[in-house]
Amino acid sequence: MADGYVMLTLGGVQEFIAASRRTADLWTASRLVSRLCQVAVDAVVEGNGEPVLPVAADVPDGLPNRIFAVVPAGDPGSSGPGSGAVPSPGSLARHVSAKVHAEWCGLRAVTFKNPDDSTVASLGTFPVVRWVGWQATAGGDSGESPPGEGGSAESGYEQGWRVVSAAGQARKRVRDFAPYAGSGAQSCSLCGRREGVGSGSPAVPGRLRFAPGERLCPVCAVKRDPDVAERLAGERAVFPSTASIATAPFRVRVVEALASGDASGNLVGNSGENLTGDSPGNSSEYFSGNLDRNSGGALLDAVRRHRDAVYAITAVLRKAGAKTPGNLERPGALPALEALARPLGDVVAGWSCLEGSWCLADTWQPESLLRESGLRLPASDQRHAEVVRACARGRQASEDLVRELARASAAGTSTASRPPASYLALIVQDADDMGWALSHARMPAGRIMREWHGQVSTKLVAIAGEQARALEEEHGRAVYAGGDDLLGLVPAANALRAAARGRELFVTGTQGLLTRPSVSTAIVFFHVSYPLQDALGRARDALKEAKRRPGKAGLALVVLRRGGERAASVLPWRGPGGTRPPTSPARSLVGLVEGFRTGLSPRLLNDMYEERHGIANLAGSRLDYGAEISRLVTRHSGSESQAAGFVDLVRQVEPATDRPRAHDVIAWVDALEVARFLAQEGR
Repeated sequence: MADGYVMLTLGGVQEFIAASRRTADLWTASRLVSRLCQVAVDAVVEGNGEPVLPVAADVPDGLPNRIFAVVPAGDPGSSGPGSGAVPSPGSLARHVSAKVHAEWCGLRAVTFKNPDDSTVASLGTFPVVRWVGWQATAGGDSGESPPGEGGSAESGYEQGWRVVSAAGQARKRVRDFAPYAGSGAQSCSLCGRREGVGSGSPAVPGRLRFAPGERLCPVCAVKRDPDVAERLAGERAVFPSTASIATAPFRVRVVEALASGDASGNLVGNSGENLTGDSPGNSSEYFSGNLDRNSGGALLDAVRRHRDAVYAITAVLRKAGAKTPGNLERPGALPALEALARPLGDVVAGWSCLEGSWCLADTWQPESLLRESGLRLPASDQRHAEVVRACARGRQASEDLVRELARASAAGTSTASRPPASYLALIVQDADDMGWALSHARMPAGRIMREWHGQVSTKLVAIAGEQARALEEEHGRAVYAGGDDLLGLVPAANALRAAARGRELFVTGTQGLLTRPSVSTAIVFFHVSYPLQDALGRARDALKEAKRRPGKAGLALVVLRRGGERAASVLPWRGPGGTRPPTSPARSLVGLVEGFRTGLSPRLLNDMYEERHGIANLAGSRLDYGAEISRLVTRHSGSESQAAGFVDLVRQVEPATDRPRAHDVIAWVDALEVARFLAQEGR
């Protein structure tokens, strides 16, 4: 009896993850799907199959939702999985599907102890496990000619991969699903696919946090449940909010200014001793301890007042009847920031673990906080007055923190004195044509296909870990990292560097294993108040646009201002090959960001837009349109010495075409708008 082959897919994964209004929803949904995939891989092994892609289930953050496994040849009279017998592809797939649904039942039981019939019906619509299987007849006679020589076992694997991959693509077009009938109630605010219930409903636990007017279906309620997140990740069940990620660079600047030992001129204690001077041995241990035991240092005092203000407003809201978090300082959200702050003592370390939105002055709006807390207090209520006073103190503390950091910066103790940012970036990255890249036609010479697939799988696991760490080093976090695909959130100022690093890790890590590996990337910059769900949808569309460019390997950039989309452009990851080495447009954008900060006028964008038809006419007539670009850039440069460098940077992000048309010039202007935006908001 010949080997069999099976491919299993968890359907609707992208939609399930993208149906998220909060970063906690997003991360828990990703971890939940990874757990189900992990169970599926383990079930393949338990059922006497041999997983190949992925080869193991030891990646908690980014297992693929598609699994390819071999069902080894055995006694055709053997029984099914579970007893040491060799199963058929169909029996193994059914075994895996049953295990996945059993795991889902265990997770949903955390949220719903005794669900009613309608809740059970809703929960039964997820997950969707699709599978295809194939097994050649004995001797390799499957009605097709084996791709290898002599019907060898290896050529059988190649044929199995080809047949099952094609069948898997066809299976996507068969949309079978469990029946679901609602009662006419309002749909879920997240997925819109099932009926939802609001806050206070006896159908959901009281620990779930609802936004005003929000409704959740049972499936989305499971991923909103903090107890489910804790079961999935334990100590790592803390994911930063959009505001925490956006303000991370500001908080890093504060910590670095404190760590420099000379915040705001002198960092001294109550007794007047210089904490960075003649301490015993001038050791970091002495400095770290005394930083908290003394009230010295204007910046340190500002940090302490800001931390106290956060605790004060939380206490006031709790007294007024709001449900507030029990622990305001939850470590683990931003590991790199917390590692910087930890040596500076408990006050600074605790402050670094607070919710980042408290660094934004606009957060301290009494009416907004009351509304978000579900409180309706008349102005005549004493509790309302207490909230107003606490917000005033908190806003003042936030402004003082920015001011003291600016003073520290003026003294040369910090890299910048800018206020905290309110924009962040969503990075979506996906390897180009991975299905084709793993085919026999793209296999490097001299390799055995099954071993090669296992090597690729092992390498992707290593790359995934490196990508997750790379985002953490940029003070962001990966939602999922699978090696060949990546979804993460980072501060706006660090997005280009983080995306370039993620791409580099994949391309260099798979050299020699894959033929000409490449990735396409989308970066969406958005405000902390912009709907996360909409940003995710725009990122998916932008990634499709990046992959539509000739040769793929595109970098799509989108700027979403509070009022809507401001700019969108697609650049190649590598620039024209005329330069040695080829210039990266992403690197050129970084240079342009600095240019807009140091002398390049934003009015260049308006002039290029107004002259777009003239530039296109010059290009269409094969005239030197570059001379017109040089004239415009020189006109808007701070000095003639800067102009030549600015011209080079601007030309390096122009559309990849010999004769740009008017719409190409608009895309060119949009690329420059991204740089101008980062110069203004990437802080």
